[in-house]
Amino acid sequence: MLNTLVRKYCFTVLGLGLSFYSVLAQTLFHESRIKPRYENLVAIEETPQENFNEELDLSEADDLEIIDDLDEDEFGTEEERTFFSAFMENARFSLKHEFGYGFQAPQKIVSNRSSLRLEWESDFSENLLFFFDGKGSIHHSNDHLTKAQNHSPEAYGTSNLRELYLQGSYGDWSFKVGRQIVIWGESENSVLNEVSPQDQSEVYFTSLEDSRIGQNLIRINYFSSQWDWDMFVNPDSQTNKLPEEHTEYYIPLPENDTDYDVHETMPFQTEVGFHVKRNVESGDFAFYAAKLNENQPFYQQKSEQIGNKTILEKTYPNYQMFGMSGNLNFGNTLLKTELAHKSKKWFAAKHSTDVVFKKNTIDMALDLEYQFNDHANIYAGVSDQHILGWEEGIQESEDSVKYFLGGNQSIYNQTLDLDYILNYDHQNASAVYRLSIKNKIMDDLNLDVSTVYFDPTDLQKGSGMYFQNKSRITANLTYYF
Repeated sequence: MLNTLVRKYCFTVLGLGLSFYSVLAQTLFHESRIKPRYENLVAIEETPQENFNEELDLSEADDLEIIDDLDEDEFGTEEERTFFSAFMENARFSLKHEFGYGFQAPQKIVSNRSSLRLEWESDFSENLLFFFDGKGSIHHSNDHLTKAQNHSPEAYGTSNLRELYLQGSYGDWSFKVGRQIVIWGESENSVLNEVSPQDQSEVYFTSLEDSRIGQNLIRINYFSSQWDWDMFVNPDSQTNKLPEEHTEYYIPLPENDTDYDVHETMPFQTEVGFHVKRNVESGDFAFYAAKLNENQPFYQQKSEQIGNKTILEKTYPNYQMFGMSGNLNFGNTLLKTELAHKSKKWFAAKHSTDVVFKKNTIDMALDLEYQFNDHANIYAGVSDQHILGWEEGIQESEDSVKYFLGGNQSIYNQTLDLDYILNYDHQNASAVYRLSIKNKIMDDLNLDVSTVYFDPTDLQKGSGMYFQNKSRITANLTYYF
């Protein structure tokens, strides 16, 4: 049964690709637009000069004008052809089909979707560049996101505008204005990468790159002989996208509880950040400073009520962060370190009637990677959030420690990659195993098969509360053109 379904959806995405090319060809390069031009060239070449005007009847000026008009209508103007050629030269399309199957009871199809992504950049002038990165997706009828819709459609469409900006360069300066993704930090479990929010609707099944959400901001870079300076101003602070109600990975929120009346206050404070980096012979190091808003919501109970409902205020508190990071190479070994001090972080109380706690934290991350050769490596790391001045009434532990262990092996002339990673949350006693096989079928065609398995020790906290039966296998077939 599963093999039949897999074959069915592989043929589906192949059909989508062929359909796309067919429509594109019919729209832009219809055969009738090409063939007549070559026929005319042959006719002209074979027709004697003395009978040329008689046979083609082109002696009248009006006829020549008509032919010119037909030529322009058939082939488009030179400017139009040049624009399309330039567009395709700078464009990269990714046509992908994803099929996900939950192999723990109840076994079922979880994801079944097709998407087309466009990445395009163009130099408007010597010092001005335009960049676009967007994706449109169709979730088919048995995709869990489609099933969650009230009207249960046959298909459900979504779009994601990741980045859209203009970049100007003047000497050692660079300026970006528009929708952008800001990536900070170096480690696998980075404690600095908190600028760009994430799409957590399928948190364990989406790559970090695909989960990042763009924000409308201004970014300024300066490149000196020794230091790289980077500053951003973000008046359009966004927040994490959480799983929607009735979807496969929904986590209950207070606003969906009839006992609460939730009042949401979006983050209005402008975010600002500064980052400076220097490369040295054995690696690099960097310093960070930022004023940010929380990407996750925080709920605070109010003293008043509306009828029998308790009022909760949903906010995204702001905080300050100062940090540093470094990469150091020792032969085949790479060491990544991060350290951050965060002030005025909010923490929930164990009892909802208690006031919130505002504490400072010291966060750290340490990764170690060893490369055996060009085709194999292993890596391990640890991260921790330590709450300064921790009190018994705080819901979180004084230390939140997470570990990870993994490895990568490339075989068959680097056309097949095997990746394995284990993430372990010490406080919640839960482990998540990931195994991925990436096969480069052709230069432009990749198959990625991955599995995520949840192994919680305590089913009353952490991922064990919501993901103990959500393990799944996912196949992605991607064609680049």
